[in-house]
Order: sequence, then C-alpha cells, then structure tokens
Amino acid sequence: MRRDGARPPGRPLFRPIFRPNRRSLRAPTPSGPRKARSAVPRDERAKPGAFRRQGVPARFAGKTSQVEGTIRVGDPDRLSDVEACIRIDAASLDTGNSTRDGLMRDDHLETARFPTIDFLLEMVDGVTHQAENWEFTARGTLSLHGVSREIQFPVRARQEGDAVRLAGQLPLKMTDYRIRIPRFLFLTVEDQVVVSFDVTAGPAK
Repeated sequence: MRRDGARPPGRPLFRPIFRPNRRSLRAPTPSGPRKARSAVPRDERAKPGAFRRQGVPARFAGKTSQVEGTIRVGDPDRLSDVEACIRIDAASLDTGNSTRDGLMRDDHLETARFPTIDFLLEMVDGVTHQAENWEFTARGTLSLHGVSREIQFPVRARQEGDAVRLAGQLPLKMTDYRIRIPRFLFLTVEDQVVVSFDVTAGPAK
C-alpha cells in the first residue's frame, strides 16, 4: 500500500487473503492470492464493537458483531507493512431498546443513506512487542455518516494460538461527523461517545 494513499491503476486495494467460514465474519471480495501472514475478524463471545453514550441521567451502550474486513501482515515483528480495512453494518448497532435503536438508525446515523461505517488503516507507529503481545498506535481514515476524518487510537494485540486478538477504544464526537445529538424530552446526550472494539483475527483458510 502506498503511503500517499494512491494505488496503481487496475489493482485492487487488497488481494484475497481468506475465505469466510461458519464462525468467520464475511470478508470483502478482492481477488488474487498473496503469501503473507493474514487474518480476518471473526465472531466470538466478546462483542467486536460497541459504543457508550453518557447523559443525565441515562447511560447506555450499543453493540454489534456485524464486522467484516481484511488484515494482512507481512512481518509480525515490525508491523511496518500491515494493511487493513474494516467495515461495520451501521444498522446492526443494538442498544437493547428497539424504540431507541429505531430512532438512532433513522434520525441520527441515517443508515438508509449511510449503511456502513468504514475504517482504512494507513499506518501504525509506536510499536512495542513483548512475547506474544503488541501495543501500537493505528492511524487511518474513519468514514461515518458521509464524513471521512483522519483518526488515531491505541491498539492492544495478543497472539492466541494461530489467531490474534485486538482490542482498544477511541472517543468520537458526533458533531464531527454531522450526527444530530439525540435529545429525549428535556435531556440531551453528550456529544462524545466512546467506541470500543474487541475482535479476533484468524488465519486465511
């Protein structure tokens, strides 16, 4: 992947590195095999993605396991050539309240117009590696509600057998993405939400 974000004409952003299975989350459909250490987010007991909103007096969290993506790592020790793209089904976010979920999808996330939340990794830095654990800062572009912004956030990774588990969280402001702040009667939800993720990436099959 070129650091300027451009790609040569006729080449897909990512080559195929895995096939989905019953426990895997569905992957994008680029073509052409490549030998590399590779992974795909797959569903597990822990919820892969969640956000928390705090207000007065309510606090609630939205969760989803509808995550798909591609991760390719050539050198697991350096992570200098890692490539990743992640996509979340925005309408799948579930707060445990169907009325609130409907309002969130229709009036705030507007999932009919903006059905996915996408993250394209551009680089990682600040990598530390001890035994089977890594910590690093991920930098890339988040596309949400029709707005794309550069973001950075810390990631913790741990090798678990032939898979890698990645976890972290990042704060986001809804107004940065032109999302109308929810209001319930005279109560207003805070602008900032905390997005958490916990995914396991398994090798290509």
